[in-house]
Amino acid sequence: MTLTENFIQNAIHLDAGAEVMYGSDQMYDTYPCRFPTVEFQLMATDALVEVADRIRLEKGYKPMHPRDGRSDDVDCDGWYDFYVGVSKLPGDHQECQLDSSISFVVVNSDSDDNEDMYNIDLTETEREYVYEILNRQCRRYHGKDCAALLAESEKELMDTA
Repeated sequence: MTLTENFIQNAIHLDAGAEVMYGSDQMYDTYPCRFPTVEFQLMATDALVEVADRIRLEKGYKPMHPRDGRSDDVDCDGWYDFYVGVSKLPGDHQECQLDSSISFVVVNSDSDDNEDMYNIDLTETEREYVYEILNRQCRRYHGKDCAALLAESEKELMDTA
């Protein structure tokens, strides 16, 4: 296991109490085309919170938790909600794919960016690791892997069409 794999394994945990969110998205080629999605809420681990804090610090906002030994200038009342999704593009030979980023929303903050959404971009390698972790955790918590959950989303999409 590499350092990156270990870091990601310790950072990514499904929020077992959160509901899996089935949905769909849409893209345009020559005509609108809908495809199934499944979104998961992640636990706010220290690693994800630190990355989120650093993204917001770069934009001039206070972090939610003390960083770099500074404890005086933090937004103690706020928190982050983290999300990641999988989707399957139209076509018979398409496979499940993970979003290119982990999204997070600023919640209950006095800051101007309250309820704003940010992204933590993932490299292709990181996406592979996160997808493997999600599959393991989905089997553990939901008794199905990501592909099976996505098939349920696709069925719902077809039933409403």
